[in-house]
Amino acid sequence: MQEYEASKFNMSSMRAGVSVREIKHNKNGLRIFKLRINKGDRLLFTFDTMRIRPEYRQSIIFLDYCHHDDQAMQGRTIGLHSQDVLEYEPIEERIELEIDQRYADFDYDPNRVITRVMDVQTMAQLLDDREDRAVYYLNDEQFACLKEQDAPTFIFGSAGSGKTTINIHKAFILATQPMNIGYFTYSNYLVEDAKKLFHKIIEQSPEYRADDLIRRVNFHPLNEYMSATINQYNVVTYEQFRTWIIERQPLLLRQLDLPIYDIWKEIRGLIKGMIPKEWLTYRVNIHQKKIPMDLVDVLIQKGLAKRSGDDLQLQAEKLYAAKARFLDAYETRAILLMHELLDEYLLTHPMIDENIYYALDEQYCVYSRQSREWLYELTLRYQAFLQETGLLDENDLAREFLKKVSQKEMALFDFVIADEIQDLTEIQIYCLIRLAKNKNQLLFSGDINQTIRPTYFHTGRIESLLKTSNTHLGFIKHQLIKNYRSTKEVVDLANQVVDLRVEHLGRQKKHDYHEVAVREAKHSIYYFNSAQPKEVMRLLETAIQRHYVAIVVPNEAEKRNFQQLTQLKGAIFTVEEIKGIEKDYIICYNVMSYYHKEWERILTTDVKYQNQYRYYFNLLYVALTRARHHLCFIEEKVPSLLYEYFRPHFLMFEAFDEAELKLNQISTDNEFYKEAKRYEAHELYEQAILEYERSNLAGADQDVKRCRALMLNKEGHHLEAGHALMQLKAYDLAAKCYRQAQNQLLYLKARVFSDVPFQTLKAEFEQEGIDLVSFVYDREEPISWVKRFNRLYMKYVFEQMKGINRMIDTIEKMKG
Repeated sequence: MQEYEASKFNMSSMRAGVSVREIKHNKNGLRIFKLRINKGDRLLFTFDTMRIRPEYRQSIIFLDYCHHDDQAMQGRTIGLHSQDVLEYEPIEERIELEIDQRYADFDYDPNRVITRVMDVQTMAQLLDDREDRAVYYLNDEQFACLKEQDAPTFIFGSAGSGKTTINIHKAFILATQPMNIGYFTYSNYLVEDAKKLFHKIIEQSPEYRADDLIRRVNFHPLNEYMSATINQYNVVTYEQFRTWIIERQPLLLRQLDLPIYDIWKEIRGLIKGMIPKEWLTYRVNIHQKKIPMDLVDVLIQKGLAKRSGDDLQLQAEKLYAAKARFLDAYETRAILLMHELLDEYLLTHPMIDENIYYALDEQYCVYSRQSREWLYELTLRYQAFLQETGLLDENDLAREFLKKVSQKEMALFDFVIADEIQDLTEIQIYCLIRLAKNKNQLLFSGDINQTIRPTYFHTGRIESLLKTSNTHLGFIKHQLIKNYRSTKEVVDLANQVVDLRVEHLGRQKKHDYHEVAVREAKHSIYYFNSAQPKEVMRLLETAIQRHYVAIVVPNEAEKRNFQQLTQLKGAIFTVEEIKGIEKDYIICYNVMSYYHKEWERILTTDVKYQNQYRYYFNLLYVALTRARHHLCFIEEKVPSLLYEYFRPHFLMFEAFDEAELKLNQISTDNEFYKEAKRYEAHELYEQAILEYERSNLAGADQDVKRCRALMLNKEGHHLEAGHALMQLKAYDLAAKCYRQAQNQLLYLKARVFSDVPFQTLKAEFEQEGIDLVSFVYDREEPISWVKRFNRLYMKYVFEQMKGINRMIDTIEKMKG
């Protein structure tokens, strides 16, 4: 590659001694070259191909590494012209001929393979540490998503289809212009991954000023961005909700007889997270709102409103339909009024009205009237608990944030990009829509087939929300079907899940599609007979000792059962926990069996178009598509119809065989440690602790203590977590905990110990209306760490004095 660059991308002018030959007579007209590595090895490449977009035409495309002794050399093919070559011995000539014959039919299609783009230095790093930091060549399907459109865009994509990569490329393209771009996703680790990829693209684009590009794209986890905006950081987690309901509401919990996670899902996604715009009356008092009478008369005349005394009721559906044509001034004013009424409802109602909740059909809520009454009563008590303690949950946070947006107290973005949109509630998505100055400048991406988190995500409703605040009729949609993550067998099984769903629930045109596997590796899908418990235990005990394996169960209840079986915490994942992770090897344990009653109902009764049952298909889909190479099922009570449906895909095992089940690769301490780091970044602290302990590396005990502290924080014990992290000198993490605990003094202490500049601290406290110097020095009891604060303050003062001295010198010079 270095020689190629030095020769100005002219292969013929490369210096003598670079031993290259061309493969002759390629049937597809592709020019493929062989670089001699040693006597038996060749590196195959092509260049200057018309099959890739012009910006990559001066690249070398490496195609394959051929080893003469490797009998698994793929039967593919490649193409050449004259070069300076070394003299070959007869045996090497035979190797050359063999390669030519094998690659006579080879074809390179960038839309059907994974192609990475990297410079020489990056390639060297990848070879050294096997980390995947390359930028990917976008296939034509992905590249089409980047086309500039004067309309909002929604990218639907299967697992491993490259949605995030497209989003980052879009952010990069936008950042080459003077724009302010907001990039949002639900989790911290997704934001960090997005940042890394964005910086990688910048590194490979030296024609742009990196500082300008970085400044223009603002990466944020959505909840953290909202928290910083309203200055409220103590947001209730599921773990805290679980503790509250067990300790405070045991009677209602027994009456409901539902898993706590399902209760959380109903409250977060529906009762508190839904925007019930279709069920609102949009009634307003004419005099209180000071609505002009000419507007009232025109709307009534057009059939867009009805009047009853001093009340005017807007006809929402007719106003939405009016957007399909040109809106006159009266219709526009009416729509803006409707938006205002919707915002007022959202800001004054922390949950939907109970009569709306009780009236929802089975498309939204599957519970009986009695269960709904208990659920609503539980939500009222939960909301009272939040108000009494001064806490917020995610939906409350979104409402407070929406208040800031509605009152125009914050800057909006020129363009908003949001990833994994299916993980958000409707109120959160509505906030994202409102954050864009121009509602056509939106890019959302997600996959309804991966909706397992506590939301009731439906793209039709999201489009409807968009229409509520936009003149455009809907999204421009792109569907990505190529799966870059999993082997063909895994993708085929995922497609079978789709077919089964269509058969029993009916087709949804936008979301029921078949994926195409890009990875060429082939591995059987294993099914291990659970009737042999000793053999199952041998399999699980071995799998637990492999860093590349994840054991996945459907939910928290099955996770607790499994932990009793193995007496080992952190060894397994729920489907919810594994959702953002991919592994080389996935073992699904009772993912189908746990919900055998639900599956039997799906498979034996008419449940057409009852969308609540998508959850079980999605759960199975997410679990199996986490696997890159190997997938194994262990099921204790799988419904016979479901088993028979998938059976043709399975390779059956009765006894454990480490080699046959591809579990014979031993994991090293370093591999355990790297996995632990990854789990910690995903906030999977229980799993991270186990991997750190297995690594046996020096200093791993500190990592374990840090994760234990972060677990405490997640459970709502913010002060205790902060104290533990301070002892570990993890000052930045401690600061976050103290901020969640709303303890300003301890927060300042952690920030001071992090050596944050005084000017930054001063600005932070001024945002809360606090004078930092007075806050520290005007206390009744002295601060033990005041000397450390003094050093930061004195450094700031000296810098200020230097500035004053420079100004005085300048004035003196001007005086002459």
